[in-house]
Amino acid sequence: MIYQIDQMITDTIYEHLKDLQSTKIKRLISKPTIIEPNETLSSVINKISRNNAYDVFCINGKSTLSTNILSLLNAKNITTMKVDAFLSPVPYVSPEDSIQKASHIMTHYKTREVPVVSKNKIIGVVTAKSILKLLSLKDNKWIKANLIYTQNPTIIDANESLSNAKRIMTSKKIDHLPVLNNGKIKQVLTSFHLLETILPKESLGRFSIGANRVHKLESRIGNIGSTRIPQCSPNDDLNKILKSMLKSDTTCCLVNLWDNLQGIITFKDILGLLASKIETQIPLFIVGMPEDQRNSNLIRSKFEKTLKRLQKTYSEIHEARVLIKKQRSGGKREGKFEVTIRVSTTHRAPLIYKSVGFDLSEVLEEISQKLLRNLSKRAKQRSKPSIRKMGLPVF
Repeated sequence: MIYQIDQMITDTIYEHLKDLQSTKIKRLISKPTIIEPNETLSSVINKISRNNAYDVFCINGKSTLSTNILSLLNAKNITTMKVDAFLSPVPYVSPEDSIQKASHIMTHYKTREVPVVSKNKIIGVVTAKSILKLLSLKDNKWIKANLIYTQNPTIIDANESLSNAKRIMTSKKIDHLPVLNNGKIKQVLTSFHLLETILPKESLGRFSIGANRVHKLESRIGNIGSTRIPQCSPNDDLNKILKSMLKSDTTCCLVNLWDNLQGIITFKDILGLLASKIETQIPLFIVGMPEDQRNSNLIRSKFEKTLKRLQKTYSEIHEARVLIKKQRSGGKREGKFEVTIRVSTTHRAPLIYKSVGFDLSEVLEEISQKLLRNLSKRAKQRSKPSIRKMGLPVF
């Protein structure tokens, strides 16, 4: 019965947004921030600041590549490092593609812009903000915050260091950290605030207005962050939330109940209403596969099937990496395969699984079953409270 209620709400939202989902993105195209792979990180970050962008793009051969603010937080030396180390392939849309396709790419790849490509040239981008503006024109008063918000968001104390905030953001792949100051959430630290700390003061341009805007990563968070983040209650409707976010030009909204933080709503949470539920191939990287492994293609194929099965119940897998090492110690473990699987998800820290055995196929099968059990269990646990927070009866 719980599944039937959940499916009924999903189907109702889908029908309500069907016309918007099918809208062609050609009416939403805006100017992209284009970079070159050999540019320095400082040059790219300056373009991001100057254009108030989050994502940047380039064409390399037939591939469309991208990076964004969150990825660049991992940079160690922005003066000499080139941006090509931070670029990765990203799907693109054509002017005739739908908003649904663009929304799906944004939610799955954690971007706020999708490149629009024609004849192997980036002619523009469609932004999350432009889609939300269209969504705000519909009557969404029956869609409440408790249907879409992310519960129990990660928070950080104002006395913590900026480097710790950076570590949390990059490991959990999140762009927003509510900051606890004297027992209350008074601001939200974003990935852009941290990016400001990386740049030399003279490079910030219009963002350098005001004293001491640039802080070393070793210093405490203090008052750094935005204090004009909109807030709502779990029962506030989507129209009210969209209006407050667009008016304040912010990328999140805090959900409070009796002055207690219940959750956070970001662009991704809202775009999830429009995103397609189609299956997409999860990027899989296998390092160390022995050259003499006869059934290497079969092993890869079996693990890809495992990922496809997982995606049906746990859609937030971003990528999977498999590291295979053969023991050469000369001891009892010699000849055994040591396999480590690292699964990256959109909301949590990477999940890491390890196993050792003589038969590589059996070791991967063992880890695959462990993955299926653990992530399927997480998906079930997550779905139960979502029904309760909707205010619907639980049978």
